[in-house]
Amino acid sequence: MIKLLEHNRRPDISFSRKRGTIRITARVARVLALRPGDAINIAVSNGEYYLHAVHITNGIGRFEAQCWPTKKGSGNYCASCVRLCRSLLDSVGVKADKVAYMVGQAFERDSTTYVPIITLHPLL
Repeated sequence: MIKLLEHNRRPDISFSRKRGTIRITARVARVLALRPGDAINIAVSNGEYYLHAVHITNGIGRFEAQCWPTKKGSGNYCASCVRLCRSLLDSVGVKADKVAYMVGQAFERDSTTYVPIITLHPLL
């Protein structure tokens, strides 16, 4: 038997090595409480990768990986940071230009919400 769809699960977050584009679904953006202009970062602990939001209180300064809605009224967000994309993909050992992942259950530590990125099973 042949499966027409290899994966029927839509990705929660995707990364592009070449352009540095990070696309975040509305569900993940809601969990992280992202607002336009907030930034994202990835924390590493014991070989696991955790996405978290950096809420910018004042708009002064330049921040990497700032997030903006993909279009007006959309809950999906997009960020651009070549350095973050390349460091994650190199650290995970992915050679492809684009990769997408699912995320796990969010948890809170030190008043910061973290979402684990399931890097074991890339979708793209």
